[in-house]
Amino acid sequence: MNCFETISRLHLYLDHELSVDEVAIVQQHLVDCPTCECRFHFDIRVKRLIHERCAFERAPEHLREAVLRIAQTPVGQRVDLDPELEMTMQADLDEC
Repeated sequence: MNCFETISRLHLYLDHELSVDEVAIVQQHLVDCPTCECRFHFDIRVKRLIHERCAFERAPEHLREAVLRIAQTPVGQRVDLDPELEMTMQADLDEC
């Protein structure tokens, strides 16, 4: 496996999405190639930084309930929304 192929698989490797055989090939290349190994360590640091700094906030309960209600409504059936929410959604659509 060359450097281009290894780098293109690094994110899959980091996310444990490669087959056992592919993992072995990528690992061997990283052992043999200091440049790709450096890139691998850089990508790990970026991934950790994103994980540490990106705090996910939970959506308010009323919004979660509204989304679930809409998702469970059969196609073609009208969904009754809170008028204020509907106006906000329409304003967002008008901006597109």
